[in-house]
Amino acid sequence: MIPVLFMGGQYNHLIVRALKELGVESRMLMPKAPLESLEGADGLVMGGGPMSVYDGLERFGNAPSIIEGWGRPILGICLSHQLIGKLLGGDVVKGRSPEYGRTVVRVIDEDGILQGVGKEFVAWASHNDEVKFREGASFKILAESEYCSVEALSDERRRLYGVQFHVEVAETPKGKKILGNFISLCRK
Repeated sequence: MIPVLFMGGQYNHLIVRALKELGVESRMLMPKAPLESLEGADGLVMGGGPMSVYDGLERFGNAPSIIEGWGRPILGICLSHQLIGKLLGGDVVKGRSPEYGRTVVRVIDEDGILQGVGKEFVAWASHNDEVKFREGASFKILAESEYCSVEALSDERRRLYGVQFHVEVAETPKGKKILGNFISLCRK
C-alpha cells in the first residue's frame, strides 16, 4: 500500500487514482494524520498544494517529521518536493520565472525514479517557488529545465525523492513510468 498525503493541491486525488491504475492499493491521508496511520505502508507519496515552504513548516502537520524519520520511500510532488529539498539542506526561493503548463525536463541522472524516461521529456508544471542546491545539501539533482535548476532530486540513502512537476496528470506522458519506478523502489 502507498498512501498519498493530501497537501491541498487540486491534483492530489489523481495521484491516488494513478497508483490504483498501476495496481497499488492507495488512499488519501491528511497531513496531521498520526504516524501510526502509515503502518503497513510500503511508501508514501506527498502531493502538491497552494502553500509555500517559507510560510512555516508548522503548516505541514506531521509531514516534516515523516520525511525526517520514517525511513521508507517517499516521493514528493511539487510543494512536497520543495519541502523535501528544504529538509535535505537546500533553499526554497521564488523562481526566476514561474513555470505554468508544458515544461521540457532535461534528465541529468536516470537514478531511481527517472529510470528509463530518456534524456528529456515533457511535463506539466505549476509553481512559483523552486528548490536551489546549497553547499552541504544531502540530495542529488536528477533533472532540470530551462527555468528550474532542480526539477527532480533524490537522497538514495534516506529513500527520499522529489519532482517539481506533476507526474499524475495526462500532460506528463512519462508520469506513470516515474510512479512505476517509485513503486519498484518501495518494493525493494
